[in-house]
Amino acid sequence: MVERDLAAGGADHVNMLAIGAGVSAALLTAWLAQERDRDTADIIADFEKAVAAQGLPRAPLVEMLKSLLTGPTGMDQTTEFMVRLFHDDEEAFYDLIVELGGYIASCIGLLAAYGISGRDDTLEALDEMLESFFTP
Repeated sequence: MVERDLAAGGADHVNMLAIGAGVSAALLTAWLAQERDRDTADIIADFEKAVAAQGLPRAPLVEMLKSLLTGPTGMDQTTEFMVRLFHDDEEAFYDLIVELGGYIASCIGLLAAYGISGRDDTLEALDEMLESFFTP
């Protein structure tokens, strides 16, 4: 997909993948927070602590989640973050997409482990949420 976009002189598919993954991560984080009667900022802070406890540098994933869930309403701040990341460190941008996939899988697993929603039900709900997000 990346190679096809680059060969065509753009990055539309990669950008849509990044946006979809970011929105999915945000939606699942908000869902977990709501079901656990917690604030999304607390969920993100817990994740950030876990990253630090593993001795990892502050992840772009944490910054993206903060921009989506605790920053100003709308996508402007997230778009600015993603554009800046792509221009500053293109490899980190692609790594972020992969990290978002892992985070999404973890959220789906947590929803199932807490008995909130089974994996198939979560994927179906996520599909519906994304469809309504991307449909004007």
